[in-house]
Amino acid sequence: MARKELVVRGGDGEQHASVRRGNTAMDYIRPWLAAPALVPAGFLTHWMWGDLGWGTGLAAAAITAAGGVVTYAAHRLTAARTWYAHHISTAMTGGAGAWLALATAFGPGRPLMDMLLIGGWAAAAVANVHLWARAQGAPEEGGMKKRVLPSWVQVSEKLGLRGVKMRITRQSDTLVRGELAFEDGRTVEDLQHRRKELASMYKVAPGAVRITEHPDRADKGQITIITRNVMTELIPWPGLDPAMVGASLADGPIGPLGVYEDGEQFYDDLDDRHTLTVGMSGSGKSVYGKVKLLHIAARRDTFVCAIDLSKGQQTLGPVDRAIGWTAFDKKSARAMLTAVKRAVTARANHLGAKGLPGWTKDCGLAFLHILIEEAADLVDFDELVELGRAARSTGIHLEVSLQRATYSNLDTDARANFGDSISFGVKSDGDASFALPDYVLEAGAEPERWMANQPGSAYAAVREAPVDRHPMPIKMFGPPTTKKSDENKDLTPAAESLPDQDGKLDPITRAAFGEVYAEFVAARAGAPVAATTASAPQTEDDVEDQDDDIEDQEHDDDVEDQEHDDVEPIVYTTPDDDPEITADIDTPIPELEEDFALPTRTKGSRASAEQARAAVDSLLEEWGAGHEFGAFDLKTELREMGVERSRSWLYSQLRRLEESGRLHHEDSGAWTVLETRELTSA
Repeated sequence: MARKELVVRGGDGEQHASVRRGNTAMDYIRPWLAAPALVPAGFLTHWMWGDLGWGTGLAAAAITAAGGVVTYAAHRLTAARTWYAHHISTAMTGGAGAWLALATAFGPGRPLMDMLLIGGWAAAAVANVHLWARAQGAPEEGGMKKRVLPSWVQVSEKLGLRGVKMRITRQSDTLVRGELAFEDGRTVEDLQHRRKELASMYKVAPGAVRITEHPDRADKGQITIITRNVMTELIPWPGLDPAMVGASLADGPIGPLGVYEDGEQFYDDLDDRHTLTVGMSGSGKSVYGKVKLLHIAARRDTFVCAIDLSKGQQTLGPVDRAIGWTAFDKKSARAMLTAVKRAVTARANHLGAKGLPGWTKDCGLAFLHILIEEAADLVDFDELVELGRAARSTGIHLEVSLQRATYSNLDTDARANFGDSISFGVKSDGDASFALPDYVLEAGAEPERWMANQPGSAYAAVREAPVDRHPMPIKMFGPPTTKKSDENKDLTPAAESLPDQDGKLDPITRAAFGEVYAEFVAARAGAPVAATTASAPQTEDDVEDQDDDIEDQEHDDDVEDQEHDDVEPIVYTTPDDDPEITADIDTPIPELEEDFALPTRTKGSRASAEQARAAVDSLLEEWGAGHEFGAFDLKTELREMGVERSRSWLYSQLRRLEESGRLHHEDSGAWTVLETRELTSA
């Protein structure tokens, strides 16, 4: 049975395939002849230079140097081959050179002769075992059978890849990495759209081939072929790094948070950027968020705020000790964001007074990490846009986590404020495109292939990592087992081991947070968090009505202020469009043929929450099943009906209707009416 090994040879560095047929008797005998063959060589060199005094030393040194060169060449030339060919061949070459140098100086007699025969025949036995195991198809490299790939010459000929060369730079049991060279004006883009064809030729998964650009050369690139999917394997969180517990955030990046598929650890940084994290339910982003905040809370000059309007304490409760301020309902979340906005101003003034352009170590301010889990439930992204623009340079990092970052959930202005993006498994490629940069997707990143089937698998386009690593999958650290009950088994003790977070908050930020934070701290000290942060359970309608009352009161105050303002009216003069029609103020207006009623809505008035919801239901009845619309279309129609509501209220209604089965949220961000129902009068 013919077998192939990948070898790097030739001046152009191209990959070729050598064919090894079934083992013969000579294949097993040849290794045993290598050691005896060195014996006459040792006698010869000792006869020539063994009695020259200082010349003997020079000869031995020259043989040692020559042996070193040959050993290095063997190491380089076998780098792309199997473990045996690379390590054992290099060791045998180095050992032969060393023995020959010693035999030259001291003679090939005992004990050097004994060492040669015993060591050489032991190596021959290893070689025989390797030959036999390979003939039997035995597993190699850590229990995994070595995947034999076709040569680049074969692949390029079959696919017609003219003007593209590849040289292997690394090969392991999980991947093959090569350097691409393009000729005749070809570029990486010419090869990226053929990734699936390459995957078929190499007999790997459709998303297992990635092709990236060279940062400095348009005629260069890199290809990575994943031969074994390590994303399916659980990697338990190793715990906090003792060296970084109590250190400053400026002393080093956060992590490790996971492992790249090539074995390198993934770290992240927070200063002067915000992070957008997306992933469908069950993709592992919540565990990642908790692991990350634990690493942050372990630093001496950080303070963590967390908002979760969806799962509340179910997600963040087990690590509450590591969080300085939590909010689990909309009212508390808004109060927190308002306090943070005040803190932005106070912190900016403090840094400005010190002449600092941004947050630095020992600047007198704690670094704020604000985690917003399931951010789509907060909806009011206008606040995030305003907050994100101002907060970045003041030592405040926003981490917004949501399942889908479509235009209906997160608009372009908000998304532009997130310099870093992390995508776990998503439902479709459209969801991935709203989070990951184009160059990452073009290189072959496909988080939609994971969905929720490989929790913890992610792509991270973060400033901390080199750009060529952005399209490389990461396995984020997870719980010790796959049991749901073990999710917080290691996280909770780690959180309990940390000091009180309130003590790390600086006086300037504390004063800016104001009374609302002081009340939270006092309440948490005297009662469970559930009673202080999320009071009594509320239905969605209750929350909506409270929000509507707040908005109505604010709007009424604005209208009242306008009514009491003594503003002199402005009179506009415009050309007369039809000068033949003459009339004055006393001319009666003729009656119209059709009766119609002008809307009686007073300027500045607002429909009640119940009337506004009825208007939405009425529009759906009018549009009918199958009608597709955007959130902006709905808002425009409601405005024409005299209904003015905030965008947050509008999206809460869309989610209400989606949960009731009347709407479907398309991947494009649009909404489709699924069914209609007769309205009943209240």
